[in-house]
Parts: sequence; structure tokens; C-alpha cells
Amino acid sequence: MRPLRKSNWLLVALVAGVVVLTLTGLALLGAYLYLSREAAAKITWVSPVEAVRPQAVAPDLAVLSLAGEPEDRVIRAALDANEIETAYAGLAYSVLLPDSQRSGHWLLLADRYLKAEPERAASAVQAALDVAALSPYLSDMTRADISMQAASRFVELQRMPAARLALAQAESIARHSLMLLPAQRRTILERVEAAYRALGDAATAQALRTGMETASAGPGVKVEPGQPVLPALRSGVKLPPPVVTAMTDRQQAAAQMAARWLSSSPNTRNALVESLGKALRAEDAARAEFYAAAANLPDADRLTLLHDRVAWLTMKYRAASGAFGAALASEWAQQVEVIRDELVGAHTDLTNGYGRQLDTLLPADAGPARVELLRQALLAARLGLFPDPAAEKPLHDQLLTASRDLWTRQGGEGLLNVVQEAQGQRYYLLSGSDARQQPATRKP
Repeated sequence: MRPLRKSNWLLVALVAGVVVLTLTGLALLGAYLYLSREAAAKITWVSPVEAVRPQAVAPDLAVLSLAGEPEDRVIRAALDANEIETAYAGLAYSVLLPDSQRSGHWLLLADRYLKAEPERAASAVQAALDVAALSPYLSDMTRADISMQAASRFVELQRMPAARLALAQAESIARHSLMLLPAQRRTILERVEAAYRALGDAATAQALRTGMETASAGPGVKVEPGQPVLPALRSGVKLPPPVVTAMTDRQQAAAQMAARWLSSSPNTRNALVESLGKALRAEDAARAEFYAAAANLPDADRLTLLHDRVAWLTMKYRAASGAFGAALASEWAQQVEVIRDELVGAHTDLTNGYGRQLDTLLPADAGPARVELLRQALLAARLGLFPDPAAEKPLHDQLLTASRDLWTRQGGEGLLNVVQEAQGQRYYLLSGSDARQQPATRKP
């Protein structure tokens, strides 16, 4: 009988072991699935410049900007031709495009990516939302409209936390802007209310409706829209004849390439690329000589020169990265990191140059101008035009401090910049209350 009892004990132990292993496996599987869902819920932020797909860019359309065509027209032509990645590249590297057009194009691109590439669509919407919160040159009505459009697209993408942040920004603008009329405030608030009802959030919509009259009146302070400060700090610089001649040659070479590309043989295309590359290198040499000779200009003139240098180096960085769809200057591709560092240096010099000019302003003007400058620099960093990964953090910290100080000096009225996080992603927003009082706000 003893052997039988021993066998029963071994059998029980074996069954118990199997049960423990099964439960452990199920627990591990559950943890894996949970973490997978958590990871899938997060939006990975990559700046628009970093996300450009050079191999998908159509060269004949892309080089139109080198031929002197306005950036807005080139982007629209690419969208009309269904060359989505070409439009994306043109928008991502655009320096001269007004922010009102920039935000609109990001929303249009989001619509094109909505079904096929929802992650790319979400990034495009977020870029538009960054423009709404950080651009120094948009009206508050435009900021609210961009926020509402971003919210509707986030809903379509099932990014509900981001959608609610965009709606909250639109509501904050309506309630706390110092520049909107009561009718404009009411229009925005009614759109926000309708959006909450569409989300099934009847309680929030009703609360908004109940306080509509009071909110439409706005804060007790009314400020007339002022002119941006930064453009008034710089003057004009005339390009010398060698640069003008080189620029004309480059535009003609680019126009030839755009016109003949589709009908040309591979050998002819290579010749067109080489001709444009030669013109680009010649212009780069002429500009380098000009920039070096003009290094000791007065501060106002030097700011204009730095804007021109940033625009040129951005184009050069795009060419070096292959983002015109063809290797326009093969030696630049070997120097892409050097060119990137030059671009970072130019942006840094530009920001510091404006900073020195701010020291000459009256205190009443210096505060708004500092917020304007930091918004401009941080937006460039977010979009990848200021391609220094280390730039965002200090600019972020300085902007939040400067924005809060300005808001405090205004008696706690108006809008200030804050940061919120949703699904592991950082969102720059405008709010009517101090970020330090918002428990949902996290520092990076």
C-alpha cells in the first residue's frame, strides 16, 4: 500500500505544478497584452522634418521651390497631383510659409493620411496644434479655429485625450483672450459645446451652455491687437550682385529640371540634376563669401542676414538629406551632419541676436517680445526646422516662465502657454490659468 500512496502524492504534486505554471503563463500573457495595448495607445512624436520620406518625393515638383515658385503654390500643386509625400516634404522644410497657411496644410495632409496611415495623420494634426499654440503671428480667432479642426480630426483618429485637449484650448481662447469680441467668443463656445455633445458628453456641454452668456462677455480687460515686435527689430540687407546672379542661375536650372524631367531619359535626368547641383554649389559659395563679409553689420541688419542664412541652410540641409527626391549635390550628402550643425548654429545666433535686441526695449514691450521670440524658436524646434534635439527643453522652460510672468503682470488675465501630456505625448497649449495650478500638467 505504501507505493500506491507515494504515487498518489507524486501525481498531486505534478498536477499542482502544472496548475501553477499555467496560471503563471496566463499572468505573463495578460501582462504582455496589457503592455502592448499601452504601447499602442501612445503616439510616438517625430518632428515633421525627421519624418520626410525622400524616396517618395517627386523631383520635378519638389524643385519648383528652387525655381522661385512660392512654397504654398508648390505644396498645393503636389496635393493636386496626389504626390502626398512631395507636399509633406515641401511643408516640413518650409521656412517662409505664413503660419496660417502652414497649419491649414498640416490639417489637409492629415486628411490625406487619415485612413491609410493614422499615425502619420495624428502627427500632422499635432503639428497644426503646435502652430496654433506657439505661432507668434496668428489671431486668437484663427488659433481657436485650428484647435476645433484639430479636435475633430483627433476624434476621427480615436485620439480622445488629444481631442479633449484641443477642445479645452479652444474654450480657453474663447473665455480668456484679450482680443476677441463677444460675438466671436460665443461662436467659438457654441462650436465647443456642439463638439462635446457629439462626443456624448452632455454634462460638459450643458455646463458650457449654462455659462454661455457670462463666458461670451470675456475678461474685464480689452486689448487692441498689436503688431508683432520681432519684425520691427530688423531692417533690410541688399544681396550683392554675385549672389543675385548665382540665384538666377539656380532658378533657371531648377525650372529646366522641372519642365523636362518627366519626358527625359535617365541620362538626360542625370544631366539635369548635375546642372542644378552645379548651380547650387556656386550659389552656396557666393553666399558663404557674402555672409562672412557681412558678419560685422549692425544688429538690425544682422538679424535680416541671419534670417536669410537660416532659409538658405534649411534648403541646403534638405538637399543634403535627399528630400528633393534626387541627389542634387552628392558631396553635400556626405556632409549632412556638418550642414545640420551649421543650421543649428544659425538658429541659435538668430535667437540670441533677437535676445540682445530685446534688452534695448522698454519693460512694457520687452515682456511680450520675449514670449514672441521664445514661441518662434520653440515652434521651429518642434517642427524640426531648428534641428537640435537638445533645444526644446531649455526653450520650453524659458517660454513657460516668460509666459507666466507676462500673464501675472496682466493681473492673471489673458492666455499663457502650458504643457499637457496625453498618451505619452507632449502638447503645447494656451490656457487661461497658471500651469502650476493644473495637476494634469507635467514637465518634460
